Amino acid sequence: MVKRWVSIVLSTVILSTLVACGAADDKGNTQLAATQVPVGTVQELFGSSLFVGDSIIGGLTNDDLLPEANVMGGLGATVQTTLDNVEEIVSRGPSHVFLSMGQNDLGEPLEEAKNTFEQEYTMLVDCIKELLPAARVYVLSITPIEEASPVSALMNPQIETFNEVLQKMAKEKGVEYIDLAPIFRQHKIQYDEDGSHFTNAFYPILLDYLKEWTDMANQSRGPAVTDPNEAYKAAFSDSVFLGDSLLGALSYLNKLDQANVIAPRGATLDFTLPNVEKLASLVPEHVFILLGSNDIRLSDKQEFVERYRQLIDSIRNKLPKAKLHILSIPPVAEEALKQEPRYADITDFNQALEQLTDEVKVDFVDLSPIFATNKIHYAADGVHFKPDFYPPFLDYLKELVK
Repeated sequence: MVKRWVSIVLSTVILSTLVACGAADDKGNTQLAATQVPVGTVQELFGSSLFVGDSIIGGLTNDDLLPEANVMGGLGATVQTTLDNVEEIVSRGPSHVFLSMGQNDLGEPLEEAKNTFEQEYTMLVDCIKELLPAARVYVLSITPIEEASPVSALMNPQIETFNEVLQKMAKEKGVEYIDLAPIFRQHKIQYDEDGSHFTNAFYPILLDYLKEWTDMANQSRGPAVTDPNEAYKAAFSDSVFLGDSLLGALSYLNKLDQANVIAPRGATLDFTLPNVEKLASLVPEHVFILLGSNDIRLSDKQEFVERYRQLIDSIRNKLPKAKLHILSIPPVAEEALKQEPRYADITDFNQALEQLTDEVKVDFVDLSPIFATNKIHYAADGVHFKPDFYPPFLDYLKELVK
């Protein structure tokens, strides 16, 4: 079995430890909540809820605090990428939907970014309300950047502006806005090194706050959100998918466990090389690699092949017994090709990649039959895919791990 990248610890022990370790700073703030919700109660209370957003809210699955079926939190996720995957939100049938995103939508010029954010978030809320009319929708405020961060002076005022937009939009749409600012006033919140994400200790505090704010204990709740992907997770339990966000969706959509996917948004071959150590620590039997959609815009064919060769050599050096499967670069929609003419080179890049795999004796997997036999739905950018792409994708690859 692939080693879990996140720690697997009994959450009840973790939460009781957090309570015991809570300490007041010199201003009287507590580092952790004085009382925390026992994990069994947390998972029961939020069992029919779905938390949707970026990697900040994705931290709710750390230490197994909440099951992955209850969380859709992806690295680099924006409101638009969430819109692209709204079918997945609906398919899980939650009775409560908590929306938490926005840092990845910040941009300049501010007015333009703000207007786009408002339009897309409004569309997202409208879609969820239309497709899940019985669900209660909560819009969480965007969390601030750590004040010690060098970018906080730039980003935190933008975050405040975006939060004003969210509060106004939520009121107009008749959904509930939850301001998370009291958490940061009442507790000394520990950030990760990037000054944007949080340590695991933040998430029990967050759930405790949401429990009280929503009075969740007294709300009617539907059946618990279930995980329909156990067969895929079992089939690929000894595999790791390495690449960019085309593969990253596998964990975001809960098709595979997070431990089986190393695929950050925007990844290139150069960006992936440093992740070989992480890959090696998981000791997989199979490694599926899908890269190129970002490289094709940044390098020529020869550079692409040489960098891919370096990546293969590096993995072989660390994992000599692992079976490597190099996946072809998927085609893009016509709209994406108009925006980026270099996508016209995908066929040439794939031919060069197939020649490389033949030379170095690794498996080349041509994905074109998936597109020939299925009606593939693209996301708004014409490069990424809607959730319905991934079942036939995984079904196509299952034969390789038997």
